[in-house]
Amino acid sequence: MSYKDVSESSLLYVLVIASLVIIAAICVYYLIICIRKAKGMGISGEKISEIIKSTAIFSIVPSIAIAIGLVTLVIVIGIPYAWFRLSVIGSVSYELMASNMALSALNLDLASADANAFGMIMWVMCIPITSTVLANIFVCKPMHLGTLRVGSGDKKWGALSQTTFMTALLVVLIVPMLFGGLVGLFTFITSALIAVDVSALAKKTGAKWMNDFILAICLIGAMCMSVVYTNLIG
Repeated sequence: MSYKDVSESSLLYVLVIASLVIIAAICVYYLIICIRKAKGMGISGEKISEIIKSTAIFSIVPSIAIAIGLVTLVIVIGIPYAWFRLSVIGSVSYELMASNMALSALNLDLASADANAFGMIMWVMCIPITSTVLANIFVCKPMHLGTLRVGSGDKKWGALSQTTFMTALLVVLIVPMLFGGLVGLFTFITSALIAVDVSALAKKTGAKWMNDFILAICLIGAMCMSVVYTNLIG
């Protein structure tokens, strides 16, 4: 079987759709529980409806960036699994990094990858991020309480610990882009400049709603310019 035979197989579509239906049912179940709990606390039905509507509206904005990212990810792992990953758990940057690491370990690329390579990609994407979610059950609360204790004792150390964590996270994600070639470097710089420009424009004009679309605008702009850079630089 070829790479595409598995990544676009009917069985994978059925499994993904079934999984998403189950997840949607769980969401509806907890929504009903939350509504009942809110009414039990004396919150009016009108107020609950307003909260649900506003939440639904604000969920559309980040979904735009996710939809754009889906287009990128589909090229690598096909429609069903990309749909599943971005609908449940995962992000475009993580999924692309994981797939590239899996193919590199096998000394393959998309052109030469086979069905076994796709299976490897699925496991590499699934196991690490799922294990971290499960680890949160045991680790998240102690870490959070420890951070609060450090912050309450010495606010400088609390701020430093959080800054260090975010810096390490950014380094892991950004360094491969900076040293992965000129196209990746120029694309990264372009996306950063777009983010700065949109943020400055939103601040200058007072259009705060633009801040919600920064990620989507950066993705579209950077993707378009990456095509230009690829044609110019190769």
